[in-house]
Amino acid sequence: MGAVVITGVGVISPVGIGKEEFWKGLIEGRDGIEEIIAFDTAPFRSKKGGLVKGFNPKAFIPPPKIRRLDRASQFAIAASQMALEDAGLTIGVDIPAERTGIILGSGFCGVVNSEAFHRGQVQRGPGDLNPILFPNTVPNAAASNASIELGIKGPNSTVVQSFCTAEMALLFGCQQLLAKRADVIVTGGVDELSPILYRGWNALRLTARDAGDGERSAPYDLKRNGFIPGEGAGIMILEREADALRRRARIYGKINGLATAGGASHPEEKVARSISGALKRGGMETIDFIDGAGNSSPHLDAVETKGLRLALSDRCLDIPLSSLKSMLGEGIASGGIRIAADLLILERGVIPPTINYEYPDPLCGLRVVREGLNASIRTILHTGISLDGTYMTVLLGRADGVF
Repeated sequence: MGAVVITGVGVISPVGIGKEEFWKGLIEGRDGIEEIIAFDTAPFRSKKGGLVKGFNPKAFIPPPKIRRLDRASQFAIAASQMALEDAGLTIGVDIPAERTGIILGSGFCGVVNSEAFHRGQVQRGPGDLNPILFPNTVPNAAASNASIELGIKGPNSTVVQSFCTAEMALLFGCQQLLAKRADVIVTGGVDELSPILYRGWNALRLTARDAGDGERSAPYDLKRNGFIPGEGAGIMILEREADALRRRARIYGKINGLATAGGASHPEEKVARSISGALKRGGMETIDFIDGAGNSSPHLDAVETKGLRLALSDRCLDIPLSSLKSMLGEGIASGGIRIAADLLILERGVIPPTINYEYPDPLCGLRVVREGLNASIRTILHTGISLDGTYMTVLLGRADGVF
């Protein structure tokens, strides 16, 4: 698909803010999921969420601007700042603003602001609306607010593709680079966990519940019974490989393959097709680690397992696999945080554990990593699955010999 590399990472997550604290949380197996006290969960089957803790927007955004920004936009601005700094890029100095783009994935963006705005309209009428809230009621608020705050003047877009939202943003960002519409792309995903979103997942009966073993995110475990919603932001800096080499940038990894498939019927076949497509585009067979999409949903985890077996046959049983969602929870755009983790795994050669994996499900039968594992990692297969009809695979590889 052409040579696109990743040169910067910024993360805000339930297990840590900033790449070093995030990494420490992952390798320690820190559980970022806890009981929600920010809003009332009494009416729901679920009580927990993967909430970001200790985030101070004043560290990234001038205080007068904060009250005009929804929480998702604050996450996006902060994580994008961290990623650009990590890449050693200052917009307008190292790269023209017009040649820098931002392509973010966000499912619902500032739902809290949207709910407040529309509730005011219903309760008080259109003559008494808060104008500050209105700009943040659209899904593209995070990307737009980040572009304004950071001075990005190139391509600007927001992608929504169910639980493959961040992966699709990555694909679109690569296309912008390869078409030379920009020289640097800020991309990834951002989620904000709000009461209305939490109510929605519970109403669909997709979330985990306490069935005697505690409410937990337990991907691939025999007793899993639903996912736990999470939030945060995972942002990457994309560049063409030649440009990154020219400026002697530190390269975390290459995007060796990206493939997508669609359709609601026979989802395991679609998972397999996306995996095979990514491997074909990458021109490689070897996989050293699988970053699984398993989110503790009985059906999704089983579909992923069947798809892996169809695409890789029995060799998938020998490849270490971990689901970071056991620590982070699930979000529409949580693939951004997962890809950030993948890049650190490539760089540092340690596979984080899948926590809460106590009773292996024989129908899955994968090599699930229970404790942190030191390993030589050159290629990572990252799966993204949304059972309403979208399946994506990202194949990442190391870029050895690059400063």
